[in-house]
Amino acid sequence: MGKRKVYSEREISETLVLPSEGQLFGRVEGLLGSNWAVVLCSDGKVRQCRLRGKLRRKIWIKLNDIVLVEP
Repeated sequence: MGKRKVYSEREISETLVLPSEGQLFGRVEGLLGSNWAVVLCSDGKVRQCRLRGKLRRKIWIKLNDIVLVEP
């Protein structure tokens, strides 16, 4: 069993992606299963969002995580 990698603050800030045109930040309010989540977006709307397969395989999404939403 491998050890968990510890990320420095510099590595995390380099990978931060800012929203471009037509994208918003959102906070995961609930996980529905089958790659679907309930997300509270920065514009105040609650949306059901599908998680990309590429993202789902690499990163585990939990409640209250911040995600990038493209409505």
